[in-house]
Amino acid sequence: MDETKLKKRIYAFQFAGVMNLFLGGYVLLYGGHVDPGTRNVMLFFFFGFAILDFWFPTHLKKKFAEQQALMAQAQQAAGGTPPAEPPKS
Repeated sequence: MDETKLKKRIYAFQFAGVMNLFLGGYVLLYGGHVDPGTRNVMLFFFFGFAILDFWFPTHLKKKFAEQQALMAQAQQAAGGTPPAEPPKS
């Protein structure tokens, strides 16, 4: 996976997390007329997935950094020089 795909995937997860927070907040504030058991399940669903949507990008970044380090080590072990790092934005 290259860096641009990683950024797009991270933005998608963050967007989904914001949407889940918004929907969970809406159910929390305006879901009073729904059965309490159903309301609690909906709250757990939306806020649970919001947590996952904000945690998973950090996991992706960590895996990407590990992958890049392994590639650099393999390149160095093969006798080549590691590729130059692209400028960070």
